[in-house]
Amino acid sequence: MGGKYMENRFELAIGIVKEAGNFLRKSFGSGEISSETAYDVKLKQDVESESIIINGIEKSFSEDGYISEEKGEKKGSSGYVWIIDPLDGTVNYFRGIPHCSVSIACIGKEDSFGMVYDFFRDEIFTAQKGKGAFLNGKSISVSKTEEMKDAVISFGLMKGKEEIKDGISLLSEVASNVKKIRMMGSAALDICYVASGRTDIFFEIGLNVWDIGAGKIILEEAGGVYKEYLKDRKSFFLASNGLIKMEWVW
Repeated sequence: MGGKYMENRFELAIGIVKEAGNFLRKSFGSGEISSETAYDVKLKQDVESESIIINGIEKSFSEDGYISEEKGEKKGSSGYVWIIDPLDGTVNYFRGIPHCSVSIACIGKEDSFGMVYDFFRDEIFTAQKGKGAFLNGKSISVSKTEEMKDAVISFGLMKGKEEIKDGISLLSEVASNVKKIRMMGSAALDICYVASGRTDIFFEIGLNVWDIGAGKIILEEAGGVYKEYLKDRKSFFLASNGLIKMEWVW
């Protein structure tokens, strides 16, 4: 199934991603910790945003499955699976840094879509399989940068001593060979920035499916390249414009 079935889900997602984003924007500055680890924090706002999204999905498409950062996985019977990150950039949000997003993807047997909503800038990145990528309804594409020396790259450090160590090691290999490096704190937005040509490359180690589910679709529809590979039992994620040679990674 595809066509109107996925289109109906896409229209629903536009509404609920904005509803969740509006809630988070209004709650900004009042983050309440629900759990905390050495390298991360979870807020009650994560859970409440997730509830807005899942309740919206289940009200209209109760037989769909989902994978969500906070609530985990629900097996569905419809053939559609939603991938949800209710607040990407939680530490930014908690510390008052206005760079965060809500990320939703839906995967069917034939079709898929992804959307990432930057609720502070009111920017919504969207893509449907085979239909291109868009920012607030306007077509976007990756940059034309071809040389590493001209590249602006972003990277992230996931939670864990080994991931941090490997990330810094990889970064040190490229730091002197690129134009600029940025570390912004929202993987979903980092991928969308590559998709829209704002940056040229993004990499991180140890990302989860909800971190990349929507961004990957947007990136590929914008002409970019997604790669994930295993090294020493760790998962390396790379988003690029597809033009810059990436031998330094492999």
